[in-house]
Amino acid sequence: MTCIAIPNRAGHRLPSLGAIQRTNAIIGLLASAALFYLRNPLAALSCALAVAVVIGNLYFLAWLVRSILEGAATGAAGGWGAIALPLKLLLIAGLVYLLLHGAHLDALGFAAGLLTQMVAVGLETARWRRLWPRRLHLE
Repeated sequence: MTCIAIPNRAGHRLPSLGAIQRTNAIIGLLASAALFYLRNPLAALSCALAVAVVIGNLYFLAWLVRSILEGAATGAAGGWGAIALPLKLLLIAGLVYLLLHGAHLDALGFAAGLLTQMVAVGLETARWRRLWPRRLHLE
């Protein structure tokens, strides 16, 4: 498993987006299996759909921010970046509403699927801090 560590301004290393999403998919699979066993198949399906929503949301956000920054660097961004991020948020909120109320999904299973992203970020950050401990550089 290869991950790219990106040093930030403080010199700390951060996990890559792919590593976070891979961990999120694994945690989502485990959470769906647990919900299937402990609750019902609808809760497991709801969890899996929520995991797909948060994975898609993060990739879409990364693409959107990258394109805004590239446009700003070339001077061609204009004002579309100012409305693109709120529109993305509205789009995701509408999708979640349609999934929960339109498809009659299990709210507990869906909430469990949404929480997998935060758990994945925490686990990957802890893993990278263990792999790349903070060192003091005295010059």
